[in-house]
Amino acid sequence: MVDLGHDAPRAEDATPTSHRAKVPGFVRRHKALTVLVSIALILLIAIGAWLIVLNNQIKDIPRFDADFDRPDRPARVQPEGALNILLVGVDGRGEDVRKRIQEGQTGILSDTMMIWHLSEDHQTSQIVSVPRDSWVDIPGHGMAKMNAAFSWGGPDLLVQTLEDTMNIYIDHVAIVDFEGFRDITKTLGGVPVEMADGTTQDLEGEDALAYVRERHSLPRGDFDRINRQQNFLRQVLWEVTRNGTRANPIKMTGLIGDLSKLLLLDDDWSDGDLRGLGLELVRKGAGHIDWMTAPTNGTGTSSDGQSIVNLDIPKSQELFAAISKDDFGSYKKDHPVAFLPKPENVP
Repeated sequence: MVDLGHDAPRAEDATPTSHRAKVPGFVRRHKALTVLVSIALILLIAIGAWLIVLNNQIKDIPRFDADFDRPDRPARVQPEGALNILLVGVDGRGEDVRKRIQEGQTGILSDTMMIWHLSEDHQTSQIVSVPRDSWVDIPGHGMAKMNAAFSWGGPDLLVQTLEDTMNIYIDHVAIVDFEGFRDITKTLGGVPVEMADGTTQDLEGEDALAYVRERHSLPRGDFDRINRQQNFLRQVLWEVTRNGTRANPIKMTGLIGDLSKLLLLDDDWSDGDLRGLGLELVRKGAGHIDWMTAPTNGTGTSSDGQSIVNLDIPKSQELFAAISKDDFGSYKKDHPVAFLPKPENVP
């Protein structure tokens, strides 16, 4: 008599035994596919976790109360999706100037003013520096240097002064504390900058700050410092948006964390807009950027003896009108532009 209890499975056990054997059998037959699916799941979990961290860090970027609206503002003429962003550089030299600005304190000088126009498709940009010593009419105060507007009335008065002078609508303001650049340069492992003597130095920490702060030893003073600041930002953007950095979520998370220590934004800039713009830069890079300085008629002296920059207001208005309409390509064919020199030609 054959003992079926030991030599063959019982009828009621046949189906579950066969089912249990299918899964390991599938894995053995499709090892490559199984590995790919596992990697994909791990990546999805990692990306989801990174997006949560990214979202939290964006929320950590401080805001200030913005009140830019007024009846006589210039019209917003840029295409849907295009942006005019005012970048204001302040140098607290150890002070928490962002907190002072949030509290509405005055007396803070803006060393750097740049208007960044981001095109409708976000793949071309123009960044235009406005010399801080530009002699302009500041509402309620009369003629003075441009950076005095920020000192007297903070971001709101500076926006009003620039909008009235340039006839341009400014969507957002990003105030940059130069002190925070130290952390960004460390996270990047240094920022390679070509020097006037033909060498390339990886500027990091205090060396990077010294590079963007220097003015007195440069042949053209503040004009050369503008070029240095733009050149440094150009190199930082290249390092941040190049493929190696963009593909490294740990480094990108660190950089976004650095930005929360560096930036102060207007409160009209939502977390969603920032997240969308940041993710777009991570995916596509910064696109093509034209760096330049607003047209001027050289330097001079004010009636009270101050050294000033004579801003060419009609030409500046014409430049910003073309930029705002995403028409800079046509403009530069017929007009001279004070472009930022190549890195090797920046003093």
